[in-house]
Amino acid sequence: MLDLGFALLLTLLATGLGARILQKLDLSPEHPVDRFGLAFPLGAGIVALAVLLLGQFQGLNVLALAILLGIVAEIGLLAGVRLAGALAKVPFGGGGATGVDRLMRVFLVATVAATAISALAPVTDGDALCYHLQVPKVFLMEGSAVFDPDLHETVYPLTTEMLYMIALAFRGPIACRGIQWMLGLAMAANITALARPSLGNRAWWAGAGALLVPAVTNGMAAPLNDVALAAFGTAAIAAWMRLHDAPGRKAAVLAGVFIGLAVGVKYPALVLAAMLGAGLALRPCFDRKASWKASLELTFWFAAALIAAGGAWYLRAYIHTGNPVHPFFRSWFGSGLDEVLDPIKRPLPVTLWNLLTAIGPLSLEPHRFDSFAHQFGPIFLLFLPALLLERAPRRVLGLVLLGYVFLMLCMTQRQSMRFLLIAVGPLSVGVAWLASTWRDRPTIPARVLTIALVGVLGLESCLAMARAGRAAGSVLGRETSVQFLARCEPTFRVGRWIGEHLPREARLIGQDHRGFYIPREYTMELAHRRRTDLGENGETDGELVEALRRQGYTHVMFCPPKGESDVEFDPTLGEKLAPWLASRRPLYNEELSDGDGLVRNYAIYELDGGGAVQ
Repeated sequence: MLDLGFALLLTLLATGLGARILQKLDLSPEHPVDRFGLAFPLGAGIVALAVLLLGQFQGLNVLALAILLGIVAEIGLLAGVRLAGALAKVPFGGGGATGVDRLMRVFLVATVAATAISALAPVTDGDALCYHLQVPKVFLMEGSAVFDPDLHETVYPLTTEMLYMIALAFRGPIACRGIQWMLGLAMAANITALARPSLGNRAWWAGAGALLVPAVTNGMAAPLNDVALAAFGTAAIAAWMRLHDAPGRKAAVLAGVFIGLAVGVKYPALVLAAMLGAGLALRPCFDRKASWKASLELTFWFAAALIAAGGAWYLRAYIHTGNPVHPFFRSWFGSGLDEVLDPIKRPLPVTLWNLLTAIGPLSLEPHRFDSFAHQFGPIFLLFLPALLLERAPRRVLGLVLLGYVFLMLCMTQRQSMRFLLIAVGPLSVGVAWLASTWRDRPTIPARVLTIALVGVLGLESCLAMARAGRAAGSVLGRETSVQFLARCEPTFRVGRWIGEHLPREARLIGQDHRGFYIPREYTMELAHRRRTDLGENGETDGELVEALRRQGYTHVMFCPPKGESDVEFDPTLGEKLAPWLASRRPLYNEELSDGDGLVRNYAIYELDGGGAVQ
């Protein structure tokens, strides 16, 4: 619970900082939920940029981070407490709650509680252990925001990971889950704000519907950056809509800052930035009252603020690699990895018809698009087409169009469900408007549709609760975190052995992607081999070992899966070093299984010539 408490404290401070800034700009939303939706991402993004600044000056240590938090607390603590008090007084809606209201409240509360339980479980998420937690761990070990060419994620946009670094410095990886959980609530708050002008007291239906999407509930309990991307992206859309409702220079700057913070989370936000910028510049095309001069002036301030808030990440990548979006688009910039946009990353052929109907395969075949767990569920496919038959407000249709065009554009590149979560917010506004319309229509078909929609939401809530059930044992104390990790995460057991038996100056290179629990310098050999072409020039096993020694590595780790397996694994290093391995005895050798039952044979060898079979 201390981890969740730390996440709540960081949220309180960041929200207070953001609230103070909104108040100074005289752009603070009136409704507390809307205010929280903007204030938390704004404050958190500024804190992340401050951490990046510390990293550029070798200041990533507990003392410097504590001073930073102290400054943020001085500015934002009281404002955060006041906003928290205002939020506590906000009901789900106005008076006269209907049966649909009551059921959705039950689903929402159950889902929020379930995701909180899941977020308190020890971390075993593969992407977190090789990237989202590994990068801030490396930065903390080095005391600086270094570029590791064999961990190319170190030059990604890292707003979320900067927040994780604070949590790792003072608590641990579970606190990072808590940060992602709070960002999920901020996402729901901004979706509610988007729906408020069209749905009034039922605006929270949109936020609740988005929060129940399986990809969101799964992401809220994982220390990744997918829900963070959605939170910052929906905040940018909310600020952009407020700019359209009340045009002004300060509003344009604020909207630009939000989209700048969003592009500092993950590359797909660049697509949203281009869409919002184009929409602002072309506003006179769909708003007769707008002038071209005023629109272009607002676009200038929007773009300037975007660059100021988000440009540092891309400048940093360009300085280190020559590619501002490393490792993507190698053919354009000369550096990067072709593998990240390999045709296998686009299972759906990029045709106009496939893009227009992409919601179908995304909903029905989510396993084709990176992850079955990160799926939209059936709600958008089942109900959004009904907007073609209903007379929805222009604002609702515009938001749905914005979300779907974003989805289509992203599907032209890497087709991953996790890259598309920004679309969930605008699409959820459309579903909520349909639900509200059908609820008020006294016809049997409308009631049947309402019951079906509520039933789907209930099913999605059950999925979140089922996921929480798998984590309940550790969270409720039936087993300790150490026991849970020893049972479910093999790199945790390997890391404990390494910590107890290898010297602090040891440097390992290994086949496992997950390096977070390994308490020494660790390099994924596949990434190293892709960069250096080691072993691609006919070297003997002895020459390969000698090359690794010259590069400073002291140990090599293997982890081939046992038997037939569908898991992604590259056996090349083991095959090339087979003669050398046959003449060596491993320092460590154990078969370990993960939470999915996959068994791997972990073996660690010295590279200095020791361990030869006598």
